[in-house]
Amino acid sequence: MKNIKLSILFFFSLAACSKTEKNKEEIKVKTPVEITNIKQESFILSKTFKGVTHYLASGDIKSPITGYVTKVYVKIGDNIHKGDILFGIETKEAYVLKGKNFINDPELKNLGHTIIRAPESGIVTSVLAEENEYAQEGTTLGTYSAPDMFVFLIEVPAEQDSSIKIGKPCEITLANGKVIKGKISKTLAMADSSSQTESYVVVPLEKMILPARLQIKITFVDYTKPHAQSLPKESVLSDELQSVFWVMKLINDTTAIRVLVKLGLENESKIEITEPIFSSADRIISKGSYGLSDTAYVVIKPSQNGK
Repeated sequence: MKNIKLSILFFFSLAACSKTEKNKEEIKVKTPVEITNIKQESFILSKTFKGVTHYLASGDIKSPITGYVTKVYVKIGDNIHKGDILFGIETKEAYVLKGKNFINDPELKNLGHTIIRAPESGIVTSVLAEENEYAQEGTTLGTYSAPDMFVFLIEVPAEQDSSIKIGKPCEITLANGKVIKGKISKTLAMADSSSQTESYVVVPLEKMILPARLQIKITFVDYTKPHAQSLPKESVLSDELQSVFWVMKLINDTTAIRVLVKLGLENESKIEITEPIFSSADRIISKGSYGLSDTAYVVIKPSQNGK
């Protein structure tokens, strides 16, 4: 009888141990993960520099006669079109008489009065004349900048100037977020001694007029690598010194192993894997791999099973 009791106790002990081991196994497979696959993608490395809007030159608006400025129709920053009225000016005689000698002869009322119009479209960059001011013939009354004078200036660190070539295309991001196309036109052949930067001129591929000294960003494509092995950045893990990198690869539906990798190029969200070469069918943990051991038991989230 005693032996029977001992046998029963032994049986239940074995059953309890078996249940405990089974529970441990269940705990091991409860690390939920999401998976992804290697993709072949192009990596584009770009460089972005700060710049400003700029006018290489200004056109002068000059008085065609000697006389008094009777009217100023524009102010700095005004957009003007070809033919717009800019200034009114009268000869000294007409200004003194103020039209009194024209009372009996209306046909002479505009004698001695000259209207100065915009020679082309642009933006007024300075107004030098004031109303009732005396001006000699040839005096500059104001200046304007036309679309063909408008450019962007960028400052490039001297150590990076090898990547900037004349004629190289670029993207210009304006202050309002609009992106336009442009290209390097020329260098100003001078450097800033304090910042060790060189100045380059970028011309937009569409005509535009903007105020000078607006802050912009200009981006150049520095290097393109097609057909590279790509993974999301969160798939790649590393040690504290970031000298060793690895991914967790599934060898079946419940087991993931650590695979050491070598990295290449990267962008905001993706990273290139140069070694080893993975198959497109290989399943790599994209989320949930942090802290997993070399061989880990996992469970794929249901939404990922079909992928």
